[in-house]
Amino acid sequence: MGYFIDNEISWGGGDSDRTHFGLVFGTLTGTKGLAAKRAFLEELQQHYATVEKLNAAWDTHFASWEAFLITAWNPGGPLNLAMRADFSQFLKTFARQYFRVVKESLRKFDPNHMYLGCRFAFYTVEAAEAASESCDVVSFNIYRRRIDPENWAIVNRLNRPCMIGEFHFGALDRGMFHTGLVSAPNQAGRASLYRDYLYSLADNPAFVGCGWFEYFDEPLTGRTYDGENYNIGLVTVTDTPYTELVEMARAVHKEIYRRRADK
Repeated sequence: MGYFIDNEISWGGGDSDRTHFGLVFGTLTGTKGLAAKRAFLEELQQHYATVEKLNAAWDTHFASWEAFLITAWNPGGPLNLAMRADFSQFLKTFARQYFRVVKESLRKFDPNHMYLGCRFAFYTVEAAEAASESCDVVSFNIYRRRIDPENWAIVNRLNRPCMIGEFHFGALDRGMFHTGLVSAPNQAGRASLYRDYLYSLADNPAFVGCGWFEYFDEPLTGRTYDGENYNIGLVTVTDTPYTELVEMARAVHKEIYRRRADK
C-alpha cells in the first residue's frame, strides 16, 4: 500500500506563539552554520530586500544580514503581526522541504507505493498543508473517543485523503495495569468506543481509513524500552481474543462501507 516515514515527530502546536513556532524559534537561536537559518535568511532577504526594512517590520536592530545570520537571537516578547506572518511562512517552507525530500527519495527507490505521511500527533496548520503538497495520504494519530468534525475541520481543506495511523481504547477489568491513552470502563465499553470511533470516521468524507494500535496487548510488566503496559490489544499476550471488541469490530466492518456510501 505505502509507507509512513517517521512517526509523531513534533512540528509544534498549542495556543502560544512559542509552542506553535517552536521550530522557527529554534532556527533563530542557531548561528551561521545552521542550514535552516541560512534558508530563513534567504527568505527574509527576498521579502524585505534590506535589513533596515526587516528591522522596521520586526522592531529589531540587526546591523546587517550577516549579523542576523551569526547572532543566536531569541525574541523576548510577543510576536508582532509581521513576525508572525514571516514565522508562519518559514514554518511552511521548513515542512515543505522535509516532505519534498522524503517524497523524492521514495519515488526514486520505490515509485509504485504511496507516501502516507508522518503520522502527525502534534502538528501545525503550516505543516499539515505542506504535507498535503507531497504526500499521497496525510496521516494523523488521533487518540480521542471520536473524530470531532469541528476539531478536525482542517482535513477538509487539504485536498488529500487522510487516514488515522493509530487509535485505541483500554480498560482495567482483566488483569492489566494501564488503560492506554483513552480509557473505557470495561471491555464492553471498549467495544462501544470502537464502534463510535469508526462511525465518526466513516461520516467524515476526508478520512479514508484507520489503523488500530495494536493487535496484542503490551506485556503486563511493560515493554522493554519504556515500560508501557497498555490494555490495547484485540487479543491478550496469550493470543486470547477480547470477545466484546472482536465481535463489535466484525459487526461494524460489515456495515461501514454501506454507511459511508449512504453519507
